[in-house]
Amino acid sequence: MNYKCLILCLCLLVISGCSTGFKKDEETNRLKFSIQQANTIPIKESVEVLAVSDMLPGDILLSSATGLNSWGIRLFSISGVSHASIYLGAGEVAESVGSGVRIISLDQAISDSNNMVVLRQSGLTSMHANKLREFSVQNDGGKYNYKGIVMIAPWMLTKRVCELPLIGQTIRNFCLKTLASVQLGNDVDQANGFFCSQFVLDAYKYAGMPLFEGNSAWITPADILHMRTDDVPTFMPTHRLSYVGHLKSWSFASAIRKK
Repeated sequence: MNYKCLILCLCLLVISGCSTGFKKDEETNRLKFSIQQANTIPIKESVEVLAVSDMLPGDILLSSATGLNSWGIRLFSISGVSHASIYLGAGEVAESVGSGVRIISLDQAISDSNNMVVLRQSGLTSMHANKLREFSVQNDGGKYNYKGIVMIAPWMLTKRVCELPLIGQTIRNFCLKTLASVQLGNDVDQANGFFCSQFVLDAYKYAGMPLFEGNSAWITPADILHMRTDDVPTFMPTHRLSYVGHLKSWSFASAIRKK
């Protein structure tokens, strides 16, 4: 029975194309097999209800909503998130949506979602945060990258070829970059506007803290989620992101706390 369960699990992994990896366990000094996590619940921690006062400018917000578009993105990317944005501080959030780039209140961002997790880039200084705000203000009112979002939809399925179980990070990263260059192009400086995760990646690059060395139009909100510590990344990230907490979660009602 155990063998049957193992075979079934492996078959499901192959079908879903979940990235896998091996990491040395510091406690046992042995290699530990890990699978890419689709859920926003922390891998080794409990869900933390985050207070706004605990947030820092530059924190990355990953969220989902109840609409059809959100469900579609989560289904294709096999992830619990469908949208990415940046907390600028002073209760403001920068994001790119169908109407274009905009700066809204944190309250509105939370209200628009049914699940919101906060990740943080370590080493981010006030100078970096100021550059993130500068980038957001400069692009406020800019257009949405509809061409990019149309092109990345089939890419979410194509890239499963590179994410088969037991493929190592180095080979997977090379495979993904090669396929993405062919299918999506390698023109880093695009003038088509931004879709949500592309905006976050380009803002961080502008601030001098790139999350990924490559074309930001290749990255989905799910890919940013997998850049967190202890998860298995899709593309090899420049920096790992740490879990800060949830502002909203499916497991409980609006969890925002103000101090």
